[in-house]
Amino acid sequence: MANPLGSAWPKVRRILQAQLVIAFLVTVMIMKQWWFCVMMLGLGAMLSVLRGKVWCGMLCPNGGLADLVWSRVSLRLLPFPNWLGKGNVLRTLFVGGMIAWFAGVVWYVNVHLGLPVAFASYDAHGLLFLRFCQSMVLLAAVMGIVFEPRAFCLHVCPGGTLGTLLAGAAKRSPVALDVRSCVGCRACTKACHMPDRLLEPLLNEAAARKARGEDSGTLPVSSSCFGCLGCVAACPRGAIRLNEPKRREEHGDGEKKTFSPGA
Repeated sequence: MANPLGSAWPKVRRILQAQLVIAFLVTVMIMKQWWFCVMMLGLGAMLSVLRGKVWCGMLCPNGGLADLVWSRVSLRLLPFPNWLGKGNVLRTLFVGGMIAWFAGVVWYVNVHLGLPVAFASYDAHGLLFLRFCQSMVLLAAVMGIVFEPRAFCLHVCPGGTLGTLLAGAAKRSPVALDVRSCVGCRACTKACHMPDRLLEPLLNEAAARKARGEDSGTLPVSSSCFGCLGCVAACPRGAIRLNEPKRREEHGDGEKKTFSPGA
């Protein structure tokens, strides 16, 4: 099967990212428009439910900054502490912190300031939400320079955590591996930000199935995949494909199953 994206995809993706980064910097960091942050969060959540976390890999401004800027200037001074990366410690803390922050915003505006829950209080809510988004950009910059470009995305991002939860609940993943077409060349792993976590389990499972004489079906990637689609563009045989929402792996007994790495 021919590659559905082609060699031009990385350039197209960079253009998409650059456009969103510029729009974000102008609208949020300069013009201080809080509604843009809300719109991005809502769009990311909707896409996660429909197609997996494609927002993170193609449209997220923080992800765009990581790929376009921090990847070029990252000093990689320290490896990210393993104990913080295990069990989603930081993700859990930041999601909890985000919930506490927004609860504090509601208390401050509607209780402390005494403003009614009406249009008049939206700007007060929005200003504090804007500060939260701006602080996340600065934190992502620091982590990207000190650790690795997408350290924030991998270990902290509250929006990415929400996307992972929604994609997992909806059983959506951006791409899937066709077992029969895969020859195990591992070209896809060179284009992936997390090959050990995302692609290696699929490749190993595909090899194991072929060894058992089972060379059919598709294996969807984990719902934590960023959805950059770099692996799809890199595969010379088109074995890694866009995962159709209604597609499930069909077995001989008629039972429909999906593959979960580490299951």
